[in-house]
Amino acid sequence: MNLKKMNKGLDFLREKYGAKAGEITIKDGHCYVGATPLLPGRMERKIVELKKMTENGTLEDVSTLRFASFAQKGADAEALLAKELDLAAYLGASDVTRVMAVASGNAINVLAKLANDVNVSVEVGAGLPRSEAAYDRHEIIAKRGVACDQTVDTHTPHASIRVSNANGMEEFTDVDTELFGLTYEEVWNVRAAFALLQGRASAKVWKAAWAKATKAAALAFAADKAKAAKTIAVKKGLDTNQSIKVSEVR
Repeated sequence: MNLKKMNKGLDFLREKYGAKAGEITIKDGHCYVGATPLLPGRMERKIVELKKMTENGTLEDVSTLRFASFAQKGADAEALLAKELDLAAYLGASDVTRVMAVASGNAINVLAKLANDVNVSVEVGAGLPRSEAAYDRHEIIAKRGVACDQTVDTHTPHASIRVSNANGMEEFTDVDTELFGLTYEEVWNVRAAFALLQGRASAKVWKAAWAKATKAAALAFAADKAKAAKTIAVKKGLDTNQSIKVSEVR
């Protein structure tokens, strides 16, 4: 990620729409604003739309979440899993309470249960060639309705622009008209930082949510080693899975 470009994009949004001062920093591969970890996955347009479907009646009685995430060799599989478990809690509107996993090398398959009894399966792998782009897939199965953020029966995201030139076929997908030129990952980290600085997202909530997600991911790897499921106690208090108000202009 290009930190200079990201902060330039953040400054552009702050100056255009108004937000308090702040900048993005990176620690151990994760983006922060101050001491607050960013949750860019919650800001992705496809996740925003899935969240709406769980809240507006399009999907009734969610029963199962089926997620997959694959990245290049060398990526942190535990961090990838933490992101997916956070999205499971967010889309399922309930905290992870139990995890069971089987890991092999740089891949892990996880079965989890949410406090509201929703079932979760997550497949994570960090073994793609350096030349291949990372990709993920999120499917929600309900008593009435099914939703997915990728084309049915495929994990491969589609490019909005394809150009054939002397270098062969090049693909481009710009997902944000105001942050043109940033990578997919960079765009959503900037949007997450902007939501935080505008007060649409809560630093307290995101700190708590990320702490829960990283704990659940660590316990999943521990469950693989112990060959036994791990239980996570849910404490009453702060709801870390409320939807975020999306900025009006994109």
